[in-house]
Amino acid sequence: MKIMIKKQDGPNLRLQIPSGLVLNRFTAGFAVNYLKKHGINITKAQAIRMIKELNRYRRSHPDWVLVKAENSDGKYMEIKF
Repeated sequence: MKIMIKKQDGPNLRLQIPSGLVLNRFTAGFAVNYLKKHGINITKAQAIRMIKELNRYRRSHPDWVLVKAENSDGKYMEIKF
């Protein structure tokens, strides 16, 4: 996973995090608890299935961009798998 944040002024930030650390069965439990706090109820089995599908899609589409956003200040953020 590559996280890139660009600013018009100041340094740019680039982080590379192994996708296996973010998308796994262990973090699925955290996702369930986080979503429950925000009014979204899913089971751990559903979260695990979603992560499996994200990993499958990520492997078949190596240049997939998960998030691409730009605000009015000129900051740009992109998360790629």
